[in-house]
Amino acid sequence: MKPGKIMAEMKVLLWKELTDLKRDKKTLFTSILLPLLMLPLMGFIGFALAQEQIINVAVVDLDHATAHNRLLNITFSSGWLLGNITYYLAKYGYNYTVSNSTSIIKNPSIDLMIVIPRGFAENATSLTHVARIEIYRKAGLQTTGRVEGLIYSIVNWFSDQLSKEKIMALARLAGVNATIEALRNPIIYTTTIVSISGSPVNTAFQIRVTISRFLVLALSFVVTPAASYVIDGIIGERERKTMELLLSHPVKPSTIINAKVIAATILGLITAIADAFGLLIYISLSAITYGSQAPFLVDPWLLLVHSITAFFTILVTVAISLPFITRTKGIRSASNIMSIVTMMAVVFFFTALFVDYMRLPTYILAPLYVIPYVHSILAIQTYVIGYSFQAFLHILFLAITSTAILYLTTKTLNTEKLLMSK
Repeated sequence: MKPGKIMAEMKVLLWKELTDLKRDKKTLFTSILLPLLMLPLMGFIGFALAQEQIINVAVVDLDHATAHNRLLNITFSSGWLLGNITYYLAKYGYNYTVSNSTSIIKNPSIDLMIVIPRGFAENATSLTHVARIEIYRKAGLQTTGRVEGLIYSIVNWFSDQLSKEKIMALARLAGVNATIEALRNPIIYTTTIVSISGSPVNTAFQIRVTISRFLVLALSFVVTPAASYVIDGIIGERERKTMELLLSHPVKPSTIINAKVIAATILGLITAIADAFGLLIYISLSAITYGSQAPFLVDPWLLLVHSITAFFTILVTVAISLPFITRTKGIRSASNIMSIVTMMAVVFFFTALFVDYMRLPTYILAPLYVIPYVHSILAIQTYVIGYSFQAFLHILFLAITSTAILYLTTKTLNTEKLLMSK
């Protein structure tokens, strides 16, 4: 058959598949709008609900004292610390109660208790003792962790200021010329994040690296819609008795299958793009709601690489499953087979959150090269750090592998099994 005629038939069949997809509003909704809206919606609802949680904090001052160190000429009051703690608790919207007894922690409505022990002011101004704050937090409550973090920040700041006053007072008594940093931190270290070539990178680069890891994970959610569409397109048409009508036309079965696979891959690609933008919107909303100064960074080239990788990841997933789908008896069997393939993909994509695949030793990475999903991961991971050529090679592997499997599958199609559902 001439290539021109094959392309003409493919165009007609692809138009049919895309028309069916366009009419299937439910599939389009779940494949496009849900990924685009769900992550931002989850972030917004999660933050809104977290803000509405009632957190009750008890602050207990058992010291009620003011201490003065004559040698250092430093005065410290437990009431001063109590006032600052309650000020910041109120500022951040936490309910607080000031009590004189630690037994208040037995009250079920109290989520966290802060205790300023006896002798706190005396120890805080001492040169031989250390003052401490005691925190009692109810188990099983995540929100109390934020309160504890706030209290630690307050106490650490005041501890830092008091430490500076003590050091400078001692330096004046000794009659020496000294600085706070030279006495407290005689050795410091700095970390500079650099690119593969060794040049310093900015915060935007680091944010893009983090986003890339979530983009890899997002691949987990784009293979399923495409797989479901292929299953319905083959098994569904067979059970609806429309596959016989298609095969009755002078068109090769392989052309029919290829049209369905391409349509499914296009659907998956659209889902991947929607999912990527949903993720970026979620990160942006999180930065805004939690007061982060991180900008809403969109790297169009990273999104392009993600989209191309998603396209061939979906194609290879469908290609791997196709020999089994075309030979199964029903939708349930086909779905079970597809679930096994997609589960393997999810496992690898999830590990990419905390594994740098490019840094795995050769004896581990080399055998993993036979798994297409490893190349999906490496395509994004290598690109984002500057290895564009390596990313291209991994995408090329996905393209060749998916095309080769698809070609072999269509060449070995059994028309009888494609028609028979039992």
